[in-house]
Amino acid sequence: MATVRFGEPTQAPFHFAALAAPLALYIILAALALLVGGLVYYFLLLRAKFRLREAELAAAREQAQKRSIALQEAEGEAARLRSVPKVEMMQMLQMVHELRSPLSSIQSALDVLLQGYITSGTDLHTEMLTLARNRAATTLAQVNDFLRLGTVFQGEVKRKVQPVQLLDVVRRLAPEMRVKARWRAVDLALDLPPSLPMINANHADIEHLVANLMNNAIKYTNAGGKVTISLREEGNKVIGAVADTGIGIAAEEIPKIFSGFYRAEAAKKIDTYGTGLGLPIAKRVAEMYGGELKVESELGKGSKFSFIFNK
Repeated sequence: MATVRFGEPTQAPFHFAALAAPLALYIILAALALLVGGLVYYFLLLRAKFRLREAELAAAREQAQKRSIALQEAEGEAARLRSVPKVEMMQMLQMVHELRSPLSSIQSALDVLLQGYITSGTDLHTEMLTLARNRAATTLAQVNDFLRLGTVFQGEVKRKVQPVQLLDVVRRLAPEMRVKARWRAVDLALDLPPSLPMINANHADIEHLVANLMNNAIKYTNAGGKVTISLREEGNKVIGAVADTGIGIAAEEIPKIFSGFYRAEAAKKIDTYGTGLGLPIAKRVAEMYGGELKVESELGKGSKFSFIFNK
């Protein structure tokens, strides 16, 4: 029978040292893994922040560049405005003033209608609509004058130059002008030769020049007066003239009528909403095609505007 001795182990002893070595290794590897993972995460986080910062800096640079460009443009515009002659600035302000009056009338007429003070079908209702329509037409005419002034003075529009027959221009305008003259009880006469040499110009510009002079003559001639449009050939020139027996122009005002926005005192009494641009535009058109525009006038007795072109 086997004898068991107390105090002696009954099985092989458990070696903690043998287990401790691989466990320590695992712990070290885990720690290294965590450390590497943390470093990778930290690196990725830094890279993301860096890219975000780069994007912010790029956006800031772009914004700064835009502001710099805007600042340069503003400085350039300020310099340009400082260089604008006072006379030109006053003309610009005059232009705005001329537009304000008819627009104010349109707004007032429409306000009265919209607020219900006038019932439809009444004479006053028609009167308000007519007022608004007439003021709108006036404003449109002023805007057209401003636009045409810009094109003829700045040369922004390429013009097609071709032979233009002044006889055809006058004959085409005559029916419309006769209606206007009849409405003002003014006699309109044409003094035209059977034939006339052509001039080299843009047809639309020449038609505008002649129409402007004819309109002015009819507008500023009182009832019972007369307007005469004549054309003739003289030497190497083709000469047209629009003469009237109207209100005329004071001698001291004649040098001013071809400057922008200027209107003779007598003209203001007849046409409150004129821009004073018609004659400057007409003169510029004549000069663009090698011609000239002259005026002879006497206050209270009438005016004669002559346009002269080379054949």
